[in-house]
Order: sequence, then C-alpha cells, then structure tokens
Amino acid sequence: MYFKHKAASVSLLFLLLPILAHALSPNEPQTGSELMPTSFVYAPEYHFHETFLEFFHPKNDSFKNRYFLENTLALEGAFFSISNRSFLWGEVIINFDMGRQGGAILLDPREVDMGFGPMFEYRMERAILQAGLDHHCFHQIDKSEWNTLYWNKLFISGGSPNMRESAYREQLRHPDALCWNRRLSWRAAYGYFVHSFFGILDTNALSWGNAYIHEIFLSSRWTFLNKYAFAAFATGQSRTRIDRGGRWLWTEAIGCEIASLKGEFGMSLFFNWIVCDQSIERENRDRLIEAGFRVFR
Repeated sequence: MYFKHKAASVSLLFLLLPILAHALSPNEPQTGSELMPTSFVYAPEYHFHETFLEFFHPKNDSFKNRYFLENTLALEGAFFSISNRSFLWGEVIINFDMGRQGGAILLDPREVDMGFGPMFEYRMERAILQAGLDHHCFHQIDKSEWNTLYWNKLFISGGSPNMRESAYREQLRHPDALCWNRRLSWRAAYGYFVHSFFGILDTNALSWGNAYIHEIFLSSRWTFLNKYAFAAFATGQSRTRIDRGGRWLWTEAIGCEIASLKGEFGMSLFFNWIVCDQSIERENRDRLIEAGFRVFR
C-alpha cells in the first residue's frame, strides 16, 4: 500500500499540470491549425540573480557563529520554446555560506548548497504553470558537524505572469503600473520529496538526511510606492513541510525591498525577517534578520 501511495503521488504531479492549463486558458474556440506549434525558438530566454546578504539578530551563540554572510547565484536558461508558450528550462542555484570565527581572520567558510534540475513551463495570459525536478545537496567546508543532506523533489507550481523579478520590474516601469495586478506578484507550489522510485533506484541515491515528504510554498510581492525611478514593495514567504512522522514544519518570512527601475538590469536593497522556522537543524534560520543587495535580470 505504501508503494502504491507514493507511485500515485508522483503520477498526480504530472496529471495536474495539463488539467490546470486547460482550466485557466481563455475559453476561445481552437482550430486544428491553432493547436499545432507555430514557431520553435532555440535558447530564447535566460534570467539570473546574484544576492549578497548579512545575517543579524542570532538567537544563540551557535547561530552567531554559523550565520554571518551569504552569497547566492542563480541562473535559469530556456533550451527552447514553442509558440512562446511552452518552454523547457534548466536551472542552477549555488549558495555559499560564511560564518564567524575568532582571531585575526573573521570569515569562516562553512557550507556550499547547490541545486539544479529541468523544468517545463506553460504560459497563459493570466498565469504561468510549471513542473519540474529540484535536486539539492549541501556540502560542508572543512567540517563534519552535520549528516549529509540532499534530496530530489518533484514539483508543480502556478504564479502570476510577473512572478519573476525581471518581469515584475518591467511591469512597474509601465505607465499604468499603479493597477493592482501590476503591483501584485505571487507564486504557489507543491513539492513531493522522492525517497524511492518504483524499487528501481537505491533510496540513498534519491534522498538523505531528511524525512520530508510534502511541501507547500507561497510567495508574494506588493508594491506600495513607485516614484522617482524606484519601487518599494513588501514581500512574504510561507512554506510548510510534512515529514514521515506526520509533523507539520512551518517557515514564515516577511520583508521589504527597494528596486531601481532604470537601466538594463535590476538592482535592489532588501530586508527580511524570518519570523518562524521549524526546519531540521541543518537548515534552521529561526528568527534571523537578513539585509542585503541583489542584482538581477
């Protein structure tokens, strides 16, 4: 029964995407020619962002030593698109974490977190739908404080057409940027952590160091000021994970960001407060405050 339940969960991820696409698409009659791909474009689009941040307000000495600086580099590139609606993406993200140490050298390199995977995306007038695989692994530097941690997570998601940072910035540059649908950006996702694959692959090859099974993730932005080539917006993130023991592990964060609207790429200053984090100890950032700088396109 457990095997059947997992197989059904994996299958459900890829069944839901076309159903959602059909439900959200405009109700317009389609002829046979409209259903056929009209254009194939190779390498049509890419996006990146790089973030530098510092942590504040550690709740204990362990957090003070572990969390000091973080550098994140993320890149996603579309291998091809069909009719400017269907896209196949490849994603890569790297986090480099620095802690504190005593003596003349303050910085203490501690961990590199790497993620990558393929993703299918379907774009509609009012929403973007995605489905893909997220492989994440965490590697310690000159230390062996934690158990090995990695996972493979299947996910589906939906979001507003401006859910990417670059698209959100572009809409805010528009003359009617004060419209509510241009001020608001959102994304919702469901993830399933794969611990076995129909008995074909060894469990150790798929996941280690965590008991996560399900994940629900929500994020949003809301612009409250758009003036003098700058925009200020409030941000929020909510994540819930359910593990094998049935525990619900919450993570909530709120923040504020100020972004420039001029130039070929975006730059922003941001502030985040992680109100609550019940993740496993290796990932836990409960009550930390983040302040930093981001470059994106």
